[in-house]
Amino acid sequence: MNKTTAKKISQSGITVGQIKAMLQRAYAAGAASDKRGKLNPNMSRAAAFNIFWKGYANSPDDKIINGLGTLGARNALCEFGEYWEGWRPEAKRKLQPSGEYHHEDAICPSR
Repeated sequence: MNKTTAKKISQSGITVGQIKAMLQRAYAAGAASDKRGKLNPNMSRAAAFNIFWKGYANSPDDKIINGLGTLGARNALCEFGEYWEGWRPEAKRKLQPSGEYHHEDAICPSR
């Protein structure tokens, strides 16, 4: 997941339980592996998983993440966002060009 999408989701009022569920799905799928992390390439995804899990393990599931906590949630979503099952912001659609358009030849400037 990209940082912009993760930021919008983390600031929308998600709960610690939703982050824990995402991390559990990531662990079950084997995402906590020896591959390089997305946010910090000097750290494996398993090391990042351990940091996020320890950060949220003792928090109550119904606690709403707000304030500075959204930064940690954003980083967790960036790293393991493919396992997120919740609200996602709508993607902006590109405008499709209509069939016909107006064209004129360029006028040569006089010297």
